[in-house]
Amino acid sequence: MRLIKTLIMMLFVLLSLNISKPTSALAIHNDTNTPESTIIFWTDAARLKAVNLTFTPNRNGPIGIVSVPVYTWLLGEQQAITVSEYYLKHGPVKLIQQLEALFGNTIGTYIIIDQKALVNVSRVIGPINMADQHTTLMDVFEGKYVDGPVNLQIEIRQLADAMLTPAVLIRIPKAIWVFSKEVDSNISPRHLASFYRVIRNRGSDVLRKKAVPGQDYMIGNRKYRRVAPDMWQQTLREVTS
Repeated sequence: MRLIKTLIMMLFVLLSLNISKPTSALAIHNDTNTPESTIIFWTDAARLKAVNLTFTPNRNGPIGIVSVPVYTWLLGEQQAITVSEYYLKHGPVKLIQQLEALFGNTIGTYIIIDQKALVNVSRVIGPINMADQHTTLMDVFEGKYVDGPVNLQIEIRQLADAMLTPAVLIRIPKAIWVFSKEVDSNISPRHLASFYRVIRNRGSDVLRKKAVPGQDYMIGNRKYRRVAPDMWQQTLREVTS
């Protein structure tokens, strides 16, 4: 039974880009009027590298994945601060609260996966096929398997298909130890089973992914994105309807 739960967890993480011990500081919300949702933090020690949120409003709709660039400004503070700066200063709990307010939805569960764990599991998984070329999970997450920008929705569907091949699935047991020791999450078996069942039955086309859009700026050698207040909830609606 533990093997089955961990296998589902592995698929969830690798599709969303993540069994681990719960952290009581991050509470699970039980508001049934909002989509079931999970936030995935990809970190490198204290530094935040990426944020993705997965929303599943209903069993018949798509699974929406929203990417929040870490250089996005969080407005409403006394001074503009980016997502990565806010995470470093205040930690995941307060950042979750900020994103809940912006999206107008509770964020029910969380996953925190550090760079070391991702490197280790990528090594265990071995080569995968993305866009008709052999690459690794690490290179996909780092954006090194292609030159230039990618379509996030196409990419997440390709990754889902790659991770569900028999050649990859037989390697999953070797990665169990890495995730059981190194990934922090409060995901329940119910959430994982539901997610995996949808992917298995409906295929990767059920996944819709989009980054929160905005206007990008360069100030010095740093990049920033300013998002209009209404675009957070609009992006959520676009990927879940």
